[in-house]
Amino acid sequence: MSKCWFWQYTVILIIILSFLSCCKSYKTVVLIHGLNDNQHAFDYLSSYIQKRHPGTNTTSLALLNGWESFTPLWFQIHHYSQYLKKIMKENPDGVNLIGYSQGGLVGRGLIMSLDNHNIHSFISLSSPQMGQFGDSALFHKFFPKLIKEYAYKFFYTVKGQMFSVGNYWNDFKRNFLRLKNLVLIGGPDDGVVDPWQSSHFGFIDNYEQLVPMNQQQIYQYDTFGLKSLEKLGRVHVKIMANVNHFEWHKNHTVFDKFILPFLN
Repeated sequence: MSKCWFWQYTVILIIILSFLSCCKSYKTVVLIHGLNDNQHAFDYLSSYIQKRHPGTNTTSLALLNGWESFTPLWFQIHHYSQYLKKIMKENPDGVNLIGYSQGGLVGRGLIMSLDNHNIHSFISLSSPQMGQFGDSALFHKFFPKLIKEYAYKFFYTVKGQMFSVGNYWNDFKRNFLRLKNLVLIGGPDDGVVDPWQSSHFGFIDNYEQLVPMNQQQIYQYDTFGLKSLEKLGRVHVKIMANVNHFEWHKNHTVFDKFILPFLN
């Protein structure tokens, strides 16, 4: 009788352990929206995450929506940091961070300014990480009289720096070395980020010739740890054509190929 009980107990234990091994716990995903947007921009992406990783806690920060997203980036970073600190404290095993468009710049600033962050993967989704050249379609919507020859002159003025888009020209001075993954996503049909390679820390020189990431001074001098992070195999550059700027966070293929693999 006791022998039968032992085998029954063993079978039940094996079933429980198998069930627990299948129910993997995924890290909380924090989402930061882009310019003139709000937390609902990630409704599609959040649903994708729940479908592929059921039970994942996704937090789309409902901060600085609409016109408030035009405030200076360091103000936004300070504002977001108060909420992110709380989320990280509640998730001691770490979180994953996704920043879309301008949200990717805010995300990078958060990583650089929070010394003890526990962000595992930072996914920069079509974000002008190396800056914006002149007058993209998005800028023209809000600054219709501004052309690229004069854009930088305006955005480097005191008034220009009062807008978040003006801060795109700033270089940050800290590092990403606590990150396990830095995922840089962009493509040639973006239509807003100019040049689109800015999503991958590329930019153009004074002759309007493209200078890729590994030839940029911030990389060569390892200004904030980008070169070191790449040498560790933690920088992942992802390119996809036929995706416009306003579809990156809704595109199933982008999610499956470029985002999902880093949400562990």
